[in-house]
Order: sequence, then structure tokens, then C-alpha cells
Amino acid sequence: MEEENLLGEILKLNEKVKEEAGKYKTKRFFYKNIFDDNGKSFVGIAGPRGSGKTILLKQRLLEENDAVYVSVDAFDNLNIYKLAESLKEKYGIKTLFLDEIHYAKNWQADFKKIYDFLNMKIYFTSSVSIDIVHSKYDLGRRVIVKTLQPFSFREFLFFHKKILEKPLEINDISNIELMQKISRNDMLFSDYMHGGLLPAYLEEKNYAIFSNTLDRIIEKDLVYALNFTGKDINNIKIMLEYIANAGIDDVSYSSIAKNIGITKYTVIKYVDALEKAFVLNVVKPFGSNVLKEPKIMFVPPYRLKYLKKDFKESLGVFREEFFVESMKIIDKNIFYLKGKRGEKKPDYIVSFNNEKYVFEIGGKQKTRKQLKTVNAKNKFILAYPSNSKEPYKPLIMTGFLEKT
Repeated sequence: MEEENLLGEILKLNEKVKEEAGKYKTKRFFYKNIFDDNGKSFVGIAGPRGSGKTILLKQRLLEENDAVYVSVDAFDNLNIYKLAESLKEKYGIKTLFLDEIHYAKNWQADFKKIYDFLNMKIYFTSSVSIDIVHSKYDLGRRVIVKTLQPFSFREFLFFHKKILEKPLEINDISNIELMQKISRNDMLFSDYMHGGLLPAYLEEKNYAIFSNTLDRIIEKDLVYALNFTGKDINNIKIMLEYIANAGIDDVSYSSIAKNIGITKYTVIKYVDALEKAFVLNVVKPFGSNVLKEPKIMFVPPYRLKYLKKDFKESLGVFREEFFVESMKIIDKNIFYLKGKRGEKKPDYIVSFNNEKYVFEIGGKQKTRKQLKTVNAKNKFILAYPSNSKEPYKPLIMTGFLEKT
């Protein structure tokens, strides 16, 4: 496409995007954090497929003067540097919003040139989250990468039910009346875990879209970003099916390697890639014992694609995945507790305000036996369905905590 035609097409599509952006009135809670003053640095938005990265760019387009939005995958062989140079020189464009940047060849090299030679600001996204996360190493100080996490349970409640609850602080866990109020939302737990934590669920409340999303991550994103082969893809699918149908405590690098017939080194490579692609969560053990392997679990709702049991039969697993994902969303370091052989310990330990909190995850009839094995000031059973008797607290309260 000749340069004049290309620029004309981009500007024409830009106007259509502005019209479309007007439909999205409600902004993610993280919106302000993404677009706070970042100085001269470019901003990359990483996050799961379906988390609303494209809508974020379109919403910001309406607030910027002298800005253009480009969906990079709509054009073949787009030279980002030449495009930026032409838009600046001919139309005085100062800000570029580049969606799906991984479809442009050599975009990292182009970014370096734009940063060094053009006075422009760039915000960009990629569905290949692995690629965008890696870009911060290639581009150094030129790029700040920010992660757009899925909805917390509180944000899910706001977008799906138009109910805005105040964020909780960890100290609120001792407020019985508040915990009882929070527990009234238990009925929405299943919706959240079936895909409601991702904004794409707002458009189409059908789990099948997430099954297709996971296929794209495995078959395209991993292949593109990490040069995975057909054999790798097949191994990954077998691995995910094994993880989905084994108990959380039965899944480790070693058990995966043994059960699907690949090396432990290969398992670690696959798990690391899937963690960067927001498919798996990896939780390390508490303490300095390097012999203990991490817990490996799914980011909701992806376990459902491979799960052979129904949701209710696997509720114990989904409770833990809810808790771990809630902690990841608020950027908390979470560790699991493991005792000596045969010794039962509570599930997890998390630090809030320099204090350690110990949590056992379970149903409303979960016994207190595990809590008695640890000497800790703050220790609770997080239950779903909720139980309001001490030391029980509603599991879903962790989805109302705010990043601090």
C-alpha cells in the first residue's frame, strides 16, 4: 500500500474507532494507573487475552489530542518507524496507540528509533503477552510494562451487577457484620470462576470463547514468541490435561514429568511459558527448603477446558485457584505451607502490612486442625460457601482487597 493511501486508511479507521470507543463508558479500576504520567517512556500493556487491553486504548484515544490508534494486525508488513515519522511530520501526531504490536516485524528496533529520534509517545498492547513482557529487557529504560490483570471479584461485581462496594483492607477481616454482608455474594462465585473474571465475558457469556482463547495461546502465542514446535504443543496439551485432573497437592514438576514422559527440565520450561501467558499460576513453598517444588494451578477459567469432573465435584480446587488468583491480582507474594511427611499444615501464607497471615482454604465445615499446627497471630479459614463463625471468613472477601 502506498504511503498516502496507507495514512489515509489509518486516519479513516481512527475515526471509526473513536465512534466505537464512545460505547465503552465504564473504565477498569486500573485505568488511571496505566495512564498516569510515565515521563517519556513508552508503555506496554501486558495481560491475559480477553482482559480489555484494546478497549483501554480506545477509551484513552478519546481523551488525547493529536493521537492515532492503529490495529497493527489489520495491515501487512507495517513499518512502525516510518508510520510514526509520517504521522508526526504530516499531521502533527504526538501519541500512537498500537494494538497487537507483535504483528509488526522488528517493532522493538523501530521503538528504539522512535524513542531516540522522534518526540512521540507510544502506548501498545500485545496478545502475545510473553513477547511484550520480554520487550522490557530489549528496550530497557525506553519501555514501562504494566500488567492488566483480570477483574477482581469486586470489579466483577461492579461490571456485571453495577454494584460498587468499597475496597476492603485486610484488617476488615475481623469485622463480622462486614464479612456477613460480603458473604451474600457467594451466589456469584460460579459465574466468576466460569469466565466472569475476564471482561470478554461481558460481551458473550459463553465458556466456549475461553476454550478457543486457550487454544490460540497454546497454538499461536507460544509458537510465535518462543518458537515452540508441534511436539511442544502436543506435550503442553497433555500436560494441561494432567494438571486439570490431578489434585493440586499431587501436581509438581516431577509428577508431571513422570506421568507424561518428558524431562523435568522440559516441564519447567513449559510451566514458565504458561505462567507468562497467564494460563498457570505457580506458588512457591514458604521457607528456604529448595527441595520442595512449587504448586502449579490454573488461572480461572482455563481448568474447565480439560476437567473431566463437573465444577461441584472439583470445588476444592476452584476455591484454591480463586484465592491464589485474588492474591496475584493485588500483587501479593503468596507461598504455600508444607509440613514434614504426614503433617498437615494450613494452605497459604501472605504478608500484609509487614504482618504474616495464614490461611486454610475450604468449605464451611472445614476443621480447625491445620490452624492449630502453626503459631501465628493472624490465622483464618477462608470458606466457600461462607461460614460466619470464628475463625471462618468468606473466601470471596479476598476478591475485595485492593492493591496497596
